[in-house]
Amino acid sequence: MSSMHRTLLAASIAALLLNAPLYAAPNDAAAKKRAEIMRAQIYSFDQPADLADITTTPGSHVALSDKRAIMGERALVWDWQRGASLLLRHDMEIPSDAQVSKAWGRSATPVFSFWIYNEKPIDDVLIVDLGNGLNANNEADAGTQVKLNFQGWRAVGVSLNNDLANREMSGVGVRSDEDAGEPSVSRSLGKHIDTIRFRAPSGEKSGRLFIDRVMISVDDARYQWSDYHVKTRYDEPEIAFHHAEPTLALTAANQAGVDLIRQRLIDEFVNGPQDSNLKAEADLNKLRAAFQALQIRVAADGTLSGRHLITDKQKVLYQPEYLSAQDKAKFDRYVILGDYTTLMYNISHAYLQSHDAATRKTLADMYLLMTRHLLDQGFAKGSGLVTTHHWGYSARWWYISALLMNPVLDQAKLTQQVYDALLWYSREFKASFDMKVGPQSSNLDYFNTLSRQHLALLLLEPNPQQRIDLLNTFSHYISGALAQTPPGSNDGLRPDGTAWRHEGNYPGYSFPAFKNAAQLAYLLRDTPFALQRAGLDKLKQAMVAAWIYSNPQTGISLAGRHPFNSPSLASLTNAYYWLAMAYGKKPDPTLAAIYLRLAGKSEADAKALFGSAIPPAALPQGFYAFNGGAFGIHRWHDKMVTLKAFNSNVWSSEIYQKDNRYGRYQSHGVVQIINQGSQEDQGYRQAGWDWNRMPGATTLHLPLEALNSPNRHTLMQRGSHPFSGTSSLDGRYGMLAFDLRPMRDQPSFDQALSALKSVLAVDDRLIMVGSNLKSSDSKHDLETTLFQLANQPGRDSAIWVNGQRIDAASWQGSLHNGDWLIDANGNGYLLVKGPTAEVRRQLQHSADNKSMAPTEGEFSVAWLNHGKAVKNGAYQYLVVLDATPQRMNQLAQQLKQGKAPFTVLRSNDGVHVIRDNLSQVTGYVFYRTQRLNEGEVIGVNRPAIVMTRPQEGGLVLSAVTPDLNMTRQKAAKPVTIDVTLRGRWQPATPEQGIDCSTSGDETRLRFRIDFGIPQQIALKKLP
Repeated sequence: MSSMHRTLLAASIAALLLNAPLYAAPNDAAAKKRAEIMRAQIYSFDQPADLADITTTPGSHVALSDKRAIMGERALVWDWQRGASLLLRHDMEIPSDAQVSKAWGRSATPVFSFWIYNEKPIDDVLIVDLGNGLNANNEADAGTQVKLNFQGWRAVGVSLNNDLANREMSGVGVRSDEDAGEPSVSRSLGKHIDTIRFRAPSGEKSGRLFIDRVMISVDDARYQWSDYHVKTRYDEPEIAFHHAEPTLALTAANQAGVDLIRQRLIDEFVNGPQDSNLKAEADLNKLRAAFQALQIRVAADGTLSGRHLITDKQKVLYQPEYLSAQDKAKFDRYVILGDYTTLMYNISHAYLQSHDAATRKTLADMYLLMTRHLLDQGFAKGSGLVTTHHWGYSARWWYISALLMNPVLDQAKLTQQVYDALLWYSREFKASFDMKVGPQSSNLDYFNTLSRQHLALLLLEPNPQQRIDLLNTFSHYISGALAQTPPGSNDGLRPDGTAWRHEGNYPGYSFPAFKNAAQLAYLLRDTPFALQRAGLDKLKQAMVAAWIYSNPQTGISLAGRHPFNSPSLASLTNAYYWLAMAYGKKPDPTLAAIYLRLAGKSEADAKALFGSAIPPAALPQGFYAFNGGAFGIHRWHDKMVTLKAFNSNVWSSEIYQKDNRYGRYQSHGVVQIINQGSQEDQGYRQAGWDWNRMPGATTLHLPLEALNSPNRHTLMQRGSHPFSGTSSLDGRYGMLAFDLRPMRDQPSFDQALSALKSVLAVDDRLIMVGSNLKSSDSKHDLETTLFQLANQPGRDSAIWVNGQRIDAASWQGSLHNGDWLIDANGNGYLLVKGPTAEVRRQLQHSADNKSMAPTEGEFSVAWLNHGKAVKNGAYQYLVVLDATPQRMNQLAQQLKQGKAPFTVLRSNDGVHVIRDNLSQVTGYVFYRTQRLNEGEVIGVNRPAIVMTRPQEGGLVLSAVTPDLNMTRQKAAKPVTIDVTLRGRWQPATPEQGIDCSTSGDETRLRFRIDFGIPQQIALKKLP
């Protein structure tokens, strides 16, 4: 009986249902059909019965061998002579790309793959044919060929529908010439095959090949890469080092610089702070046990064997959740390359830490065996292994360990092979490793996973002059990659301090990239290879921005696909020190101050660290606009408010197959208030969290099965227009403007859902205004959430409602205009105008954003209930930071007396005009262009946010459009905004860079807005 297992396990069904609608039953016919398509058809060679489907032609001998194997304990060994064939006969289904894409929920293709071991390289090819009823000589439907110019294991993987060469089918063509011979036509592979034929090389007399794990499976359509042995539709070009000008000569000073950088890099990884993504282990007994578990053996004849290695992303080819029990058991014995290379690093670290000769020899022998096994497994130059995408996450510690063990590798004559292999697999980041600055060479994943590894690789170059050239080019490249603003939505740093990955600001990627880039700057400092000032300054801007939008964690809206695992500044503490020191003999004081604050150090400590008395940084205060991410940050005392929108340039949320499944509302005008400290301790907990109720957001309250993303895989929803974002005035006050429109490209979403949402942030006050709220859903309520916080065991989680302290586990009430409440974090809410507010303290039932497993938790929550099928909803309320019952009661009394804390001068016809009555700061949001009668501003020529503040008989005014004026391919271009004022005005000071002209009793200000960065001018009346 063959090992082609067709049994669907209950576990596979359970895993499958996680990707199906929550209401799908286990016996759902569509789910079963999807499982049949997704389940890999695997042929392995472990038992004598597995040879039953193998036939051969004369000149062949086949057997099972336990010398080496990929899947299981044995592989098929084929001793062949010239012209011989080996045929595997088994019925196999070949689905179309459309079928597998529908089943998986993303662009996919069926892939034919197998492993082959060649004991000696030959200059010839193995022909592989697929078809029905094949024998030694008849024509196949399609096939491919494999160059045998290698030694060791290699994986072959080709798309069955896109990569195979169609064979010629004789006798069915149309003759065009009586003497032309028998005609033929090309045909593609059919929906079904029953034979795979391996034809031995024709140029060699004889040879031996090991074959294992023949498989037809479903894979991502992007990841079948050509290599030195097999040709597919995708070529991944190799790295070609750029050479920067001017070059540096081979001088003692330059060589000393190289040596110093090498020693610094080694010291950082041997004696420096432990990397957060490294599972470090120093216990020698544990290292030996981990090594022994790999079962790497060298037989008497020199045959090397051991457990099979696979990258984390290569697992996808197997679709593990659908494997049969037998195949899954074999698959689970694979060793993940990330764990393997981490062990290599830990061994190299222990080697350099040890002073015992015997211990060092044992560790060196272990490391060398692991290196040889890695190369023998096919991780060698020219070997594509079907694909090695996201290489840095798997192999980052191989590079570093190779540098640490360079003398050991040299002695074993393995350095060149390792260098070649690492350079080959780095080609995924060719735009970075080429070291020539271009649109794609500021990749944050490169900085995150391979930038320091790149430096380590260059230091393995044995030629001194070439090593100097490479480090000089590396320095120029890193400086340029940091300094540039990449075009379109490419990765990199932006002019407003945002840092883009996945086409948007993404701290989950940028924070580790900042850390590694800062460490590179530190390693290269005070040498001929130091980074240029432009690169340092751009990195500084991005890291200072991170300091502003973290407290110390980022808000949920900035957490990407990991909403309750927000990045923290704690991971960047050393990075601020490194970058401060990279500025040379006089460390950067801003970065040094932030480091002191994060590290808990004093001004006295600064003297020893930086050579001068630098006080620790105070927490940021005021308002900061980051339209590269469609968000703003308002800082007041120790509180941070994250105000988040989205538009056609900035996505709303990132949803993956197993991440953030209910994250649709992550940027729907969210206003999250975070005190300094842990968000979890402040009530932002996943267990029981209602994903419909992001604070400040206006949303339809849907059941989980309806809220779950309509895409089984990635969804990064964008808006239909570019206007939504923030502005600031004086660096102290700010606004959020969010224009929510129906998602026409998502027919399952409410096609009437829309709203205009504005927030004016002034010191300790957030003025919240919404208008034009609409929905067509007659079954679910439209809501605007005030807050949602988990009730914390052992912590005061009481709320206040109209002067009543409430700490009961279960409570509910309804509030109306003029009422107030205070949440457990001390934020007050005064209802001014709008629908009934519902307040609950309750046990909530929800689901995990990744596994979709049920969760529950005790929460306090309040929301405005706009009702069902809303036609023209609206609201106005005030949020007070650091509120007290006395303060809120006073505000409520003043409201009753007609002394409201703010005035909404207009909230119709696509314009919001809001005035804070205490500061007289006025915010104008022109969602549509209109001519106004309210306030100083008459109008604008395009949608814009304008803010004003009176000043000594004059006026301070800022303007911006959040429209970045870019496409996903083309760079952002400046946008001109004309603001027309009532009265005759002139600049209070010259050369403010803003054109000012008058006509009659009106003044026109012309602003040039670059990348959504607000511009400001001080005005005085013309005499």
